This record gives sequence, C-alpha cells and structure tokens, in this order.
Amino acid sequence: MAKVFKKGDVIELHVDDLAFGARGIARLDDFVWFVERGIPGQKVSAKVRKMHRSYGEAYVEEVLEPSPHQVEPPCPYFGVCGGCQLQHLDYTKQVEIKRKQIKDILERVGGLKDVDVLPVVSAETLYGYRNKMEFTFSDRRWVVNGEEPGKRNDFALGFHVRGNFEKVLDIDGCLLQPEECNKIFRSVKELVLELGMRPYNIRSHRGFWRFLVIRSGFNTGEIMLNIVTSSQEGERGDKAIDWIVHKLFWRHPEITTIIHSISDKKAQVAFGESERLMLGMGKITEKVGDKVYEISPSAFFQTNTSQTEKLFNAIVKLAEFKGDEIVYDLYSGTGAIGIFIADRVKMVLGIEVVESAVKDAKRNLELNNLKNVRFEMADIKEALKEPFILISRYGVPDVVILDPPRGGTHPKSIKGVLNLAPKKIVYVSCNPAILARDLEILARAPYRLKAVQPVDMFPHTGHIEVVTLLEKSQ
Repeated sequence: MAKVFKKGDVIELHVDDLAFGARGIARLDDFVWFVERGIPGQKVSAKVRKMHRSYGEAYVEEVLEPSPHQVEPPCPYFGVCGGCQLQHLDYTKQVEIKRKQIKDILERVGGLKDVDVLPVVSAETLYGYRNKMEFTFSDRRWVVNGEEPGKRNDFALGFHVRGNFEKVLDIDGCLLQPEECNKIFRSVKELVLELGMRPYNIRSHRGFWRFLVIRSGFNTGEIMLNIVTSSQEGERGDKAIDWIVHKLFWRHPEITTIIHSISDKKAQVAFGESERLMLGMGKITEKVGDKVYEISPSAFFQTNTSQTEKLFNAIVKLAEFKGDEIVYDLYSGTGAIGIFIADRVKMVLGIEVVESAVKDAKRNLELNNLKNVRFEMADIKEALKEPFILISRYGVPDVVILDPPRGGTHPKSIKGVLNLAPKKIVYVSCNPAILARDLEILARAPYRLKAVQPVDMFPHTGHIEVVTLLEKSQ
C-alpha cells in the first residue's frame, strides 16, 4: 500500500524514464509518479499535485542531482511556458527516448510483437524551426516568481501557462520562430501598448486585442501577419489597426501580407468570422522540395518546413513507388502529400471532408500544373462505404496513404481501407497511441507491419510524427 500524500507535499524522487508527453517517470515504494519537468537521471525534490489510485502527479521544485543528459535551457521562459518541455534534455537523448516510446506504445497498446522501429529522422535545426506561431493577448498576466516589481498586470502577449486557461505569460519573443518574426512580434506589442486599448478577457468576453498569428515561408522568405480582434471598438478599432499596419509597413518591409480578422466568438480560436485585407494578397507561399504551396490564414500546413520535406521523403522511401501506382491519399487536407508524390506515381486521388482545405488543395494543384491528381470533398467513412464507386472512377489503389487528424481513423474508415485491398498502406500519425490502436486492426492477415519510421517534427517537445508501412501478403 503506497503512502498517501496530499497536494503540496514535497517528496524526493529519482527519475528513471520519460513518458510520452514529456513527463518524467519515478517510483517510490513501487508507486509510480509522473513528474513534470523531470528527466531521466535526475534526483529531484518534487511537489505533489495529485494522487490517483495507481499513480501520482508531481512537478520538479528543485533538482538535487542533475541528470548526465541535462543541459542548460536557452529560453528565459522555460519551466513557466508549457511549449517546450525538453529544452533541458540533450537532443540526442530526446530522439533516443522518443524511439523507445514509440516501440513501447506499439507493443503495449497495439499488441504488436517485436516491433522494429527505425532510427528517428532527427532535426538539423533545433531552434527557429516553426513557420507558424499563435500568440494570445490577455488583460490577466501571469506573474512570475522573483520578477522585478512595477510591471503592469493588465496586459500580456504570449502563451497560456500550462494548466491555466485564463492567464497568459507575457514574453518578448519565442526561440522556436525565426528572429525576423520575433522582431515583428516586438514591434506589434510595442504599437499595441502605445494605443492603450484593452486586451480580451476570457471570462468577461470584453476587450479588443485577441490573437497575433505570424506565418513565414522558410523557402520563400514571405511573412504573413494575422491580427485577430473583437469588434467591440467599432470604427476606433479599425483606425487602430490601420495605424499599426502603416507603422509596420515602414518598419518591416519583409512583411508580405497583413490580415485583420474579427472574431466575437467565445471560443479561443485564432481566426475570425470576417477579415479585412490590409496589405498584400492575404496569403503566402512555401516550397517543399520542388513543389509550391499557397497558405491562406486558416489553411493547415505542417509547422516545420525542413522536417516536412524529410517526412514526405520518408513516405516516398517506405512506399517504394515505381511510377505506375494509383494512390489514394485519405485525409488529404490541402493536398501537400499528394502533390509532393505526384511526379513519382501514375495517379493520386485525395479525399478530404473540409471544404476550405479541398479548395486550397485544388489551388495548389494549379500552382504546380499537375494533371494526374484529383481531389474530392467527402467524409472518408462515407466515401469508403461502397468502395467500388471510387474504384470504378479512379481504379484500384496500389497504395493508400492515411494521414488522419490527431483523433485517428474512424473504425468504419479502417474497414473501408481493408475493403479497398491495396498492396500497401502507409499510415502517418502524430499520435502514437491512436496509431497503435488502428495498427492492431490493420496489421492482421493479409497485412503485415513492415516498417516504422519516426520523424522528429518538434524538437524539445514530447511530440513525434510516425510513418508506418503495411504490406499485403502475396
């Protein structure tokens, strides 16, 4: 029987491992503790957050003995901001642990035996790699312990503190985005403060400033700003945005386009119900390999451009395209994967349920002048309910690519894929636990799991992308 601790108690723990999601794992009297900010090899003084029947939750209050893999985190906000949980862990160790986590999850959750996980495709750029950042305005600033007095508490532009939905950590920039974007961020913050208008309050739903979204094309040099506000200031608010755009135009000629989005929804989402185009065309472009993609304010695009190319190349390598394949790209989004592989196969059919994504995909098709790719708007499970209709139009697929959202593939969609009976299934996932659940169904006769290739899209975080290949037995 484990000793009972209450919230706020301090205990000494030796951190032995790292769980998926970047929490350290420790054991005390055979009782498991998940330790926030703990990394393997540390001895820590940890404060209890919560006790459950079979495990406890705590967070590091003091490191008593450092880990041999511990490094000094370069970010001044590390430990308060919840964005990068692993800056204090050597990167080589990060990818080693992520590989082990994937193997453990596939075997434990998916019931797969003796899974051979290939070495992680590591990132070469460890900071400044994100091409999109969303920052939140708030009139409730998170007060940091030990900070100098005198800083105003009714303004913040930055990130929500982990575990606190209403307070925002005020920052001067983020190391995960390029420095030119940080300079623009600081300019916007300075200009907003000069205007003196109130940021949005998530409880009262009063206030003007809501979000700042910065997107950049790493291979094109284009930069997009989306300033999201409420409509509560009316004409005064419009004039304030006009003034900011005028100032930014002269300070930062590298900005390609600026959009003013207006949202009065209570949901904390960084896009608006209406938009004013303030500068440029309202979109930017990005290149992955030799393909060009157009990015609108609400379009989904992988947020690490250099690793996206490695991810797509991993798909190509595992699929071993010969040039005569018919490929079904399910959950095709804005068409990024289908367009990337188009020159390597006979035909690609992309299926996606989100109308705006299909529209973006067709525009990307035009930009790349491709004739062998088609996109259809449909719910995957409905489209695969009677697969012979698709087959009669586009042919029997040799390869099916599955790249579902974080929640995974609907069971009916899994059944539909099996009814298509492709020679190969390539499953791309950012959620190893859901991947394991789906592979448990897919990796049965006549299909066999042939390869598991992790790609580290987000250094210093607990996230990992995985590409898997299943082949049908002859």
